[in-house]
Amino acid sequence: MKIAIDGFALGLRQGTGLSTYSRELANTLTRYGHQVEIIYGLGGIGRKESLLRARLLQALATRGEPEAADWRAWMPRLPLYVIAHVLGRPLRARSIPETRTNAVTLLPDGCPVFTGTHNIASLYRSAQAMAGIFGTSLRIRALPEVEIFHLSSPLPVRMDNVANVVTAHDAIPLVLPESTSVNLLHYQRIMRASLRHADGIFAVSEQSKRDLITLLDLPEERLHVTYQSVSIPEEIRQIEAETLSRFLKANFGLEPGGYFLFHGAIEPKKNVMRLIDAYLMARSDLPLVFAGKAGWLCRDELHRLDLLCENDAREGRIRRFEYLPYWQVMYLVKGARAMIFPSLYEGFGLPVLEAMQMGTPVITSNNSSLKEIAADAAYLVDPRDTGEIAHAIDALAEDDDMHASLRAKGTARAEFFSPRRHLERVEAGYRRILGA
Repeated sequence: MKIAIDGFALGLRQGTGLSTYSRELANTLTRYGHQVEIIYGLGGIGRKESLLRARLLQALATRGEPEAADWRAWMPRLPLYVIAHVLGRPLRARSIPETRTNAVTLLPDGCPVFTGTHNIASLYRSAQAMAGIFGTSLRIRALPEVEIFHLSSPLPVRMDNVANVVTAHDAIPLVLPESTSVNLLHYQRIMRASLRHADGIFAVSEQSKRDLITLLDLPEERLHVTYQSVSIPEEIRQIEAETLSRFLKANFGLEPGGYFLFHGAIEPKKNVMRLIDAYLMARSDLPLVFAGKAGWLCRDELHRLDLLCENDAREGRIRRFEYLPYWQVMYLVKGARAMIFPSLYEGFGLPVLEAMQMGTPVITSNNSSLKEIAADAAYLVDPRDTGEIAHAIDALAEDDDMHASLRAKGTARAEFFSPRRHLERVEAGYRRILGA
């Protein structure tokens, strides 16, 4: 089957959970025999045929997909696309020719290899603006032989004459509006424009499916739960103990099994303040390490972390490392006594799956999708109860039998979300949509 996917998340300069999903989807489809084409929305690559691929790679490495706030980068295209929409003319993607070269690339490891690469300048930011203003989506022309256009997140773009599929990860701004500064009316219009004409909607958990049905009035029969997967390279998952020990000590001053880890954005939704309170209440003297960049509305969280890291610099009980390469984060996960992820709400909870794949026990919340993903393979806590989180920290620090049990259960649970199982659910959704 030939499938086109959007390149929006893969074009972002700093990877996100959406980037991980898009990369995993493309790699899994390709690995199991499907042809995958990608449509980027990058500006500034010009029209000179001999330089298109070079300029695309340069744009990916240096600029990436423009931020919504960087309107000067994408807005010049918007009037042209509005006119095309009013005239009923779908946009045409420019094909990027292959080049005969064996040159190395500076793009991240694990980038998918596509059957065909295409670009429509400023497509996705323009489409979001149009949906926010007019509540409509942009149309693009079908690519030859493509049967499905799969949007890896809700983007108000649809391809003519093929089945259009959208993966909706969550509805966090509507579930926890106090956790984000996003324009809620704009967000709702984008979501509705993206999902209204989709032939099928994939949800990454039963929790997300319920939220989408309730908050966006979607009919249940249009949603299909696929979950998601993550493929951590074998050389990272199976790193030798001695090598891991040297790496952690040289780079972070840590010992394997000698710290707790929080891995994710620093923001209120992730419940960082209660996690800090719980850790300071616990008996354990193992350090608590935060690995993650700043997220939404995080000023108070960052201020408190900065104070604690500064005041506790000698003992190093609380430490924070900002944006790190993926493989370094995975080494931190691998070496942790346990990963603590007491989020207030998640559509899936990718850090939980990553920790289980790495053989690291998990403390996580008994709410939203997290209890669905973790099942009985993690220590579940009420995320609003700091005493309960503190008790979990001490239990995992002191009880070796519990630690070993959760490690084994987590590894087994991770198999439910393997790339092969994810592919089976995605293909089932495709067949249902195509009526095959």
